[in-house]
Amino acid sequence: MSKTPTVKGSKQLRMIVIPYRPWRKAGMRLGVLTLILVIGAGFYFFGYGQGVLLNGDAQVERDQLLIQVDDMTGQMNALQQDLINSEQASTVDRQALDEVQGTLMNLRESIAQLEEDVLFYKQIMSPENSENGLMIGQLDLFNTEESNRIRYRLELRQVGSNDNLVSGYANVNILGTQDRQEISIPLRSLALDESQLDIKLQFRYFQNIQGDLVLPDGFDPLGVQIMAVDEGNNEKTVQKSFAWVVE
Repeated sequence: MSKTPTVKGSKQLRMIVIPYRPWRKAGMRLGVLTLILVIGAGFYFFGYGQGVLLNGDAQVERDQLLIQVDDMTGQMNALQQDLINSEQASTVDRQALDEVQGTLMNLRESIAQLEEDVLFYKQIMSPENSENGLMIGQLDLFNTEESNRIRYRLELRQVGSNDNLVSGYANVNILGTQDRQEISIPLRSLALDESQLDIKLQFRYFQNIQGDLVLPDGFDPLGVQIMAVDEGNNEKTVQKSFAWVVE
């Protein structure tokens, strides 16, 4: 075997001869790639398993919440129906109460009117009655469905001899306080049926003055003052005051 020639004066490097194996490098690359794929697949399946578990828990919680929502919706619907039933029953009760109160009011008015008529005829026919001519009878005040609206009825009569016709007028004033001051308000300013200060009178036996009046806000009624004047053959002026008593 021949020796490799050397050049004097230069440093010689040792050379190693290795076998040429190109398939070995490809195998190493393939092994590394396979290892990466195996590790990636492991992480994937691990994450998928955890996701399945979490998703299963979420579905269970969702189903439980749906059940609770359905239960609460049913309770709410039942309460709404109970409320509707209560309101309907309350409406019926109020209507029945209003009807009963209206009937009682009508009966009281009828009884009061009958009692007044009886008293009136007793006074007319009584020979021992010393008072003659125009007389202020009864004043009745009644509540209505509106808190500040009052129904009134005033009776004026002629006692003794009824040969003469009473012809004249009447003034009615409501006495009370407003803003801590005493005031007097004429009936025509409050009544829905009277527009004249002097209410015309013309009767032989009796005359009723009636209608509705509306009290102003802040006005506290205390009484009613009435003056009636007969300008006929038996001239006479009478006055009478009533306390504010509403039935």
